[in-house]
Amino acid sequence: MSNSLYVKLGLQNILRMQWWIFPLLALFTSSTFFIKTIWFVVIGMIGFTCYLIFWVIQLYGLTQIDTNRPMFERVTYAINNQHLMMQINAKQTMPIPWIDIKKAYKKKGYFLLVLSKVQFFYLPFKIFHGDNEIKFFTTVLQRKGILR
Repeated sequence: MSNSLYVKLGLQNILRMQWWIFPLLALFTSSTFFIKTIWFVVIGMIGFTCYLIFWVIQLYGLTQIDTNRPMFERVTYAINNQHLMMQINAKQTMPIPWIDIKKAYKKKGYFLLVLSKVQFFYLPFKIFHGDNEIKFFTTVLQRKGILR
């Protein structure tokens, strides 16, 4: 996964998790109808832009940390009912229990497994060996109750 794809998916994930920012922005900018000034709209847009810039900087910074390097390297995944096993090489493996995965999304062409606001795994369909493996993984995620 490239750094720009990580930042893009991370920003989408944050906006999905913090959906309340949009009604708050609409409420703040609608104050213009009660007090006739454009400053509510200007300050609201500047605040929202600063909010987005803050998260883009945070996400880009996470791509530069060495401890997150395995998220951007080529890894092998093994899937079973107990955990998702991430294998970097023959000696380095990391089990990820299903309970640590808060949500999973099946999008067009990929799965997104969310661990936190800024930690997630991007699993494109091309890593699977056919439709049967995609269906199996979808079934496992549905049984665990994390697929949205």
